[in-house]
Amino acid sequence: MSLSKGLDKYLLEVRKLNNMGRWATEFMHSRTTVSEHSFFVTQIGQMLALIEEENGNTLDWGKLFKKLLNHDVVEAITGDIISTVKHKSNEMRNMVSVIEKEIAEENLFCNMEEPYKKIYREILFDGKDESLEGQILKASDHIDALMECIGEIRLHNKSPFVEKYYIILEKLKTIELSSVQYFVSSILPEIVSGCGEMNCE
Repeated sequence: MSLSKGLDKYLLEVRKLNNMGRWATEFMHSRTTVSEHSFFVTQIGQMLALIEEENGNTLDWGKLFKKLLNHDVVEAITGDIISTVKHKSNEMRNMVSVIEKEIAEENLFCNMEEPYKKIYREILFDGKDESLEGQILKASDHIDALMECIGEIRLHNKSPFVEKYYIILEKLKTIELSSVQYFVSSILPEIVSGCGEMNCE
């Protein structure tokens, strides 16, 4: 039995996220790592949660931060699976989910002892559920991707990022949270100011 209960190996695996780039199939002037993405998703989620509280909604902050911080941890092993592949169909999404869990068992949990194995199994998966916290995670993930698109468009890398911007924006609009509606109507216009119709000058 290891004194560390396998947590040392877990930390070493998670540090790989510092080198995992996003948008692997696209040319980018400024490529974000998965760990950078996770940090900004957490910042965005915190902001959305504060807006939700201002609108009278109650949420579980501990549950929220666990979802935000851990939603892409398994990518330390799988790499960033391209969204268009992952979400091509429900069958594909379910298949990817099964593969991610199998890989996590083989690489993250195999040397981990209880109670940590059970705890990490619970917090690494199914973050984007129907709870308020899960919906905030889903919106935050979309918003960070939207901001990555804006960054590339401002650097005149318009194809395919203008198209991706509008696709992500439409997904964001389907999330019926007051914080998301406020982001779209009041915050996003300030972010894209001077970038009319996303044709940055």
